[in-house]
Amino acid sequence: MEEENRNILGFALFFFCIVLLVVGGSVLIFLNYKEQKKTITTNSQNETIVTDKKKVDKNKDFIYYTDEEVISESLSITSKIPVINLDSEDAKNVSNEVKEYAKSIKNTLKKNTENKTCTYENQEGILETSYLDYGVYEYQEYSTLFIRESKYSCEEGFSSSYNVKAYTFDKTTGKRITKEELLAKYDTTLTKVLERIRKNLEENQTVVDDVETIKIEETIGNLKENSTFAIYIDEFGDLVMNYVVKTNSVDYNDSITINE
Repeated sequence: MEEENRNILGFALFFFCIVLLVVGGSVLIFLNYKEQKKTITTNSQNETIVTDKKKVDKNKDFIYYTDEEVISESLSITSKIPVINLDSEDAKNVSNEVKEYAKSIKNTLKKNTENKTCTYENQEGILETSYLDYGVYEYQEYSTLFIRESKYSCEEGFSSSYNVKAYTFDKTTGKRITKEELLAKYDTTLTKVLERIRKNLEENQTVVDDVETIKIEETIGNLKENSTFAIYIDEFGDLVMNYVVKTNSVDYNDSITINE
């Protein structure tokens, strides 16, 4: 009988250990799942996993805005400051750079104090001002802030964008990815992209009074100097180049999908 009791006790201890291992493992799996669910997101194609561990503020997006102010309700012009919500020196530097840029643009506001006659009236009495439009693109581990600078004048109305910038970050490291690195990632070069742009400009060239309207050489020259274009990864994972086209009248903004 004593031997039988020892066997029963041994079996009970063995069964208890098995149950403990199963329950413990289940708890660990559940806790791990909860942690992943809290910090991991997937893109729409479920192709990659990105954590928010590099975020400074876990409750906000990777790129968000502060200090939003309506400059002109009638013209739909607002001022706001983008913040790169990543814990890295690159993110801090860009956030500071963009903050100063946004402030300088806001300071271009001039009121029509001399009551000049305006072709394009506005309720706020604005004579002229520059303003910024922003775009945020999220794709897999990449987050991009795109900035387009334009101008309004009550005498001439809205101008086309004449300055563009883009900042692309790796959300897993917080590192900013340069134009050169983006081009290399998509296995191309600026020279190849400019050849495509030149071809597009030649195809779209028009002539008015025997004068070509698009200044092709000036446009390409500016792009070679990296002064009037931005390269970024959009929300579909495409590499896009946004650039300014110089003309005999009003310059305009155009874009090309590089990896097509």
